[in-house]
Amino acid sequence: MTKIIKGGNLPAPGQVWKVAVVRGASGGGVPEVEAAVLLLDATGRVRGDGDVVFRDRRAHPSGAVRLIGRVQGEERRVADWLEIDTARVEPGVERIVITASSDEGTFGQVPGLLVQAIGAGAGERLALYEIEDATTEKAFVLAEFYRRDGAWRFRAVGQGYASGLAGLAEEYGIVGGAPGVVPGPGPVQIEGVAKVPVSGATVESPVARTPEPNAPTPGLAAPALEPPAPESEPPAPAPKAPRLTKTQPSLRAKGEPSLAAALFGEDFAEFVLEGYGSMEFTVDEPLPTGFFVVDTERSGDGSFMVEAVDETKPGLDLLAHTRLKDFKGRTLVRHNGASPLRLRVSPPDRAWKLTFRPVSAVGELGRGAEGSGRAVLLHTGPAGELTARLRPEGELPYFELESFTPRARGVWDGDALVSQPHNGREYRVPLPKGPVLVRVAEAEGQWSLKFRPTS
Repeated sequence: MTKIIKGGNLPAPGQVWKVAVVRGASGGGVPEVEAAVLLLDATGRVRGDGDVVFRDRRAHPSGAVRLIGRVQGEERRVADWLEIDTARVEPGVERIVITASSDEGTFGQVPGLLVQAIGAGAGERLALYEIEDATTEKAFVLAEFYRRDGAWRFRAVGQGYASGLAGLAEEYGIVGGAPGVVPGPGPVQIEGVAKVPVSGATVESPVARTPEPNAPTPGLAAPALEPPAPESEPPAPAPKAPRLTKTQPSLRAKGEPSLAAALFGEDFAEFVLEGYGSMEFTVDEPLPTGFFVVDTERSGDGSFMVEAVDETKPGLDLLAHTRLKDFKGRTLVRHNGASPLRLRVSPPDRAWKLTFRPVSAVGELGRGAEGSGRAVLLHTGPAGELTARLRPEGELPYFELESFTPRARGVWDGDALVSQPHNGREYRVPLPKGPVLVRVAEAEGQWSLKFRPTS
């Protein structure tokens, strides 16, 4: 990872980036801080309210930016995690600005403020920038992704505003003022986080250990500049539309679904869509309003992405995003019922299959489960402690685990249980009383979950 200073910039090759805004947790004289992202046009202004992503608007309509959630490590360190997919940024957007603000105090009172960018796919650690000169500012532009000669770059900005959100709103054309700090649920306690130096002391942080500039990361090979070329295989003709194959519903779906499953979504007959290569299409089969799951499969290797592009959704969702060979995974989708679901599949000339199933087909967590890649499980037991482990495949994998209650309004409305680059240790997190859907949102490798009730 490159540690850069204010004004420093470097190339940010097009991919999905995970960005952490890290600082000391609020309390004891430290004010609450809220991260937000602004998407700016060529004039340096937002085009409308949708170009402001924050806690109450967690995803941009294009799907290019979303707020993943907040995690807290030991020694009172907290991070807001964002996801930025430069490939999905609209042509009219020239800059993606990462900001932080507080209406409870100044950033001179906030210890250990830094921003870090990590590649979500190959795990490439792009940059880390520490803000060390904060004084009376109430809002900050920390960093930005920006276009230069047709490519993306990342820059450490470090521009503060003593006028706070009003200054941000005036600078970037936010009508009615910028989003303020919104009260919400507390951060999730997570064990097994790495260490970074802050103010001469060693504290726990959700970010990975930062080596000296130009020093190799211990025990890890440098990430490849280019992904390995896909293995050659005989070409196959690409159909103009995905093939639809009806299947019989699962055993649970044939009868009455469990009460817990019914709280999340209605039952329906399972069906399969199969295709080859990249395409965008509408799912013509009727889907009920609420949650359901989609099993994704892709033969061969190379990049594989399945994304929902229904513009009426409050946030777009990646159903699959991987480079694993012969990939199989399951993800959670919530349909708003306002219009047919529209999907975009982007594999490099490979066969793929999507199987749509109701929540009643989801297996129960029970006392534990094992698997690989993305998955969804149903917890119907009492409150307790969940222990999660990941055996990664590839360099610097990201591990993300979420929970959803029946009141969740979408896949963006879950509670983050684990959300950080995997550091090789186990994670112990509280799990509320069921019914709760547990989603393994990101896990490049074999994972295991064990549940222990506490009451």
